[in-house]
Amino acid sequence: MKCKITLSLICIFFLIIPSVYPKDATLKQIKQATAVLEAISGKDIAKYLKIKDVDLKGGSYIKNIKITHFDNPRISIKGDWKNNIVVEASNIGLGVTADWRVKKRVLFIKYQESGTLRASVSNVSFKVTLSTRTFSVAKCSESIGSFKVKLKGKLLAWIVKTFVNVDRLLKRKLKGQICKAISKEINKHSAKISRIIQG
Repeated sequence: MKCKITLSLICIFFLIIPSVYPKDATLKQIKQATAVLEAISGKDIAKYLKIKDVDLKGGSYIKNIKITHFDNPRISIKGDWKNNIVVEASNIGLGVTADWRVKKRVLFIKYQESGTLRASVSNVSFKVTLSTRTFSVAKCSESIGSFKVKLKGKLLAWIVKTFVNVDRLLKRKLKGQICKAISKEINKHSAKISRIIQG
């Protein structure tokens, strides 16, 4: 009697457990899902990057900030797709344009200058950790490298750098936007990745 009960329990165990815990993803499934993630991570997300205007004291500002291009990153996808999935992208370059105006008083002299700026951002990277249950973004970190800003104005545009740290202001405004944009794109395709992995 004991043997029959034990045998029945073993049979139930082997019938139920596989349906609760699916088999590991096959190499083919992982390759397909990896290709989807690579396509998303290498996508031009410039149109999703929204940088708010910078309003400064005395009527100075940096406005109409736009990301003009997003260079293709170097992508690395690590993990066993069972315990962890990590997407890393590096060597990203960005182009930025904006309008600016500076109003200052130096001793008894009022100074006003306006114009446009072009900036190039190098060594941008991000790291995304995906949930192995939902394949949506669980964690994201980013690093923004250096800004090179060129100002164009009516008179002495280079003087503006004395009054305003444009590089620092733009970097601060861009912070968090990369993760926000890439997370949105990955989450949009998480159901597709899930279907591939689960077969």
